[in-house]
Amino acid sequence: MATTPYRVIGTRPVRHDGADKVTGKAVYTADFKLPGLQAGFVLRSPHPHAKIVSIDTSAAEATAGVSAVVTGADFPNVQDKIAQLGEGSVNLAHLSANCMAKDKVLYKGHAVAAVSATNAHIAEEAAAKIVVEYEILPSVTDIMEAMADDAPLLHADLFTDDLGQKADTASNVAVHMHFEKGDVAAGFEQADVVVEAEFKTATVHQGYIEPHAIVADYNEDGRVRLWTATQGSFTCRQQTAEILQIGVGDVLVTPCEIGGGFGGKIAVYLEPTAAILSKKAGRPVSILMTRADVFEATGPTPASFMRVKVGAKNDGTLIAGEAWIAYDAGAFPGGVIGPGCMCVFSCYDIEHAVVDGYDVCVNKPHTKAYRAPGATQVAFAMEQLMDELAEQLDICPLEIRMKNAVKEG
Repeated sequence: MATTPYRVIGTRPVRHDGADKVTGKAVYTADFKLPGLQAGFVLRSPHPHAKIVSIDTSAAEATAGVSAVVTGADFPNVQDKIAQLGEGSVNLAHLSANCMAKDKVLYKGHAVAAVSATNAHIAEEAAAKIVVEYEILPSVTDIMEAMADDAPLLHADLFTDDLGQKADTASNVAVHMHFEKGDVAAGFEQADVVVEAEFKTATVHQGYIEPHAIVADYNEDGRVRLWTATQGSFTCRQQTAEILQIGVGDVLVTPCEIGGGFGGKIAVYLEPTAAILSKKAGRPVSILMTRADVFEATGPTPASFMRVKVGAKNDGTLIAGEAWIAYDAGAFPGGVIGPGCMCVFSCYDIEHAVVDGYDVCVNKPHTKAYRAPGATQVAFAMEQLMDELAEQLDICPLEIRMKNAVKEG
């Protein structure tokens, strides 16, 4: 047998979690139990966009078996602060508002209240008794419609950051990015063949098998213990501590086995809510999302609208590229438009290129990472055009890619 210079590549290493998983001994968050554990249930908005006029929780609180009820009023007022999460950054004020709505709901499924009780059935029945008065507002879920001047505004205090300059009027466009190299106009003049097209991609959820789940125990000493399905125990700890306004050292996160994530289990959704319920109840609290909750209230990859144009010489050499890209950020700014702008032409050596990107808020769940966040949409668009160029120039699709592939360095 030929020897290999690698210790791992080319071998069959042992999967140390394999035996527990195939025998059913692996402990997932939903399996974890503590003495006196309460079951939580989250009440979610039936409207995509509405002001919360009032919330009456009295009937829920009076229900036998209920140990605690929380709303946005129970959450600390988190100021704008940017935190790095490993897969991009997040505004912690927006993250808190996404965990529990305060003044407005911004998408169908937005959490408005939560209940803990002796079992999940009582918690759900009690949550149904919570009376929320809404003032329904116009909503927008299409990227291009959201960018229009007369579109319903999700955030009255959101002003487009256009290359470092803030716009004068509020908008659903959070950011305009611009990347440029060479002289694009001159590049297209030199091109023998130009192909261009518009592309739309839909919102796609990661679809992990295991729904989000959390067990929280807010101890009498002010410390919080969390058992959760997370892709990053340290980022989970930081997010939860910041939202609860307690020290990072007062939050202990124990990651359980994870039944899939793919980027969708980096942000917190249930952790702060379960912690506050536990503090009020004086007992540990478990919350398990339903599959409907996962699809309606957690972060998928963004929908997109893209216009891409590429010019090439007759021998297949790419010479110019132009891209206009808009990504749906969901209910809060801070999507993955940056990687999209950087990746649209990154596989190829193009002398002249320009890219404009837009981060657009719509009344849908806040988008999150999903396996190369932001890159897959633009790769789809660019590769379609590469196939079209190959066809028009009668060049092998593989050959034209090899000819123009970027070189190391």
